[in-house]
Amino acid sequence: MRFTLLFTLLLVCGLCPSHAAETKIEAEKASYSNCKVITDNQYSGGKALELTDSRARITFSFSATASGKYSVFVCSDGLYGNKVVNLSVNGNTSTFQTGNRVYGEIESGPYMMNAGKNTIIITPNWDWFRIDYIRIADATGSIAFDIPTTTTDANATESAREMYAFLFDNFGKKTISGIMTGDMTTANGNVTQHEDVKAVLRASGKYPALVGFDFMNATGRSADYNSWYKDYTTACIQLAKDLYKRGGLPAFTWHWRDPSRSTDEFYCSNKAASYCAVKISSALNADGSWNTSSRLYQNMIKDIHTIADYFLKLQDEGVACIFRPLHEASGAWFWWGNDGADSFTKLYRLIRDEMVSVKGVHNVIWVWNPATADDSDWNPGEDYYDVVGIDIYNDAFDYSSNYIAFERLKRITNGKKIITLSENGPIPDIDKEFEEDAVWSWWMPWYQSWSGAFVDKTSKEEWTKCMGDERVITLEDLAAGWGKETNIKSILHTDSQRETIYNLYGQKVNKAHKGLYIINGKKVVK
Repeated sequence: MRFTLLFTLLLVCGLCPSHAAETKIEAEKASYSNCKVITDNQYSGGKALELTDSRARITFSFSATASGKYSVFVCSDGLYGNKVVNLSVNGNTSTFQTGNRVYGEIESGPYMMNAGKNTIIITPNWDWFRIDYIRIADATGSIAFDIPTTTTDANATESAREMYAFLFDNFGKKTISGIMTGDMTTANGNVTQHEDVKAVLRASGKYPALVGFDFMNATGRSADYNSWYKDYTTACIQLAKDLYKRGGLPAFTWHWRDPSRSTDEFYCSNKAASYCAVKISSALNADGSWNTSSRLYQNMIKDIHTIADYFLKLQDEGVACIFRPLHEASGAWFWWGNDGADSFTKLYRLIRDEMVSVKGVHNVIWVWNPATADDSDWNPGEDYYDVVGIDIYNDAFDYSSNYIAFERLKRITNGKKIITLSENGPIPDIDKEFEEDAVWSWWMPWYQSWSGAFVDKTSKEEWTKCMGDERVITLEDLAAGWGKETNIKSILHTDSQRETIYNLYGQKVNKAHKGLYIINGKKVVK
């Protein structure tokens, strides 16, 4: 009798012990504010909470018998279409989408939970939805990584194979530091003099190893005659070459301007004075195949080939790059994400097939970048990309590891892809990355220039701590450059002396610091 009374009180307070494999908590029995109680027999327990106020909040308490990873299944009702919902566990926040279905469970997490009390909070990102209940289940059976040792391009250049091997060798062991570039008027071909790169140097005392560039001005209605557009792209290519020669990793994004040529935009929000309304499906036949005679398809091919030609110029000079086309896929703020998953995957595959199979681009590491970590329907196919990335902009000075998104990306790719934080605001704390099993391949804060000020969203103390950590790779660590291994093949697998260490110039050294070395005849990443 005493146990029954205690259990009833726990339910009323929204606090449930996890003695069973799963725990279910009704929303109306949690603590809540600015929510409306809805009575309807379709909901579990006959009730649900309606969140139509942006200030709405539901707070659940969950008592776990042991620390570990737990999934949270949220039973929601989207009301009038898909909604985005914030879910926080002990201060670690992620989002999920209700989907277009009217009513059903959505899995979120897994989350790290403590033995004892844990706090779960649901708030609107987009409001007008209902929450019926949450269900919490153990998620310790994590998927193991099974990442291919070679890039998806069977004809990859030696430089691309070397860059992919570098990413593969480091993944889970080290994170590569990065920065995105904006303004292109100050660098003059020297990447260490670029405003955004120097901002990282001022903040941390070191240079980032990966630098992001944008093909946003390489195609579109104005690209052929706008001299500023042309100069911008030329500067990007020159800086990419310089970075690669210094041992760094050039990473290209493509804000693809309206291929219909109706506008010069890439955003499709109708809130703007001028926006891109083009639909990928306008270039498709009724059976889903490409309408090769349509003007839109022909413009798309022209644009893709233009980008391919830039990569071919880099390929001719032995330069390898990372390429992230059609980024933030399902977000619907770019035109390529505003026509559904099926159209998107067709377009991603078209870009890859045209660049690789038709134009002969083989110096690229391919990245697929969904808008959320649950966008499995937007996956173009594991043969089409090498790395999966997510863009996360935490509040300033929030150095969370973002382990929830990391784990979700691992799940939707079945552990078969390298995982990266392809855009971010503040950098994740390197200690948290390792403590929470979310060691990103690289991170890339958005630019400091053009009033972006994203470098400033991380304190100098955090910058210095992370860039000085042996688990974070900086440009200084890669000073030996790419391609030097070809000069030391004679010592690979032949030197059997104890702890014989060579750098990538083939010079014997006494101690291995951070970077790539040949130790006892084998390549080692320190």
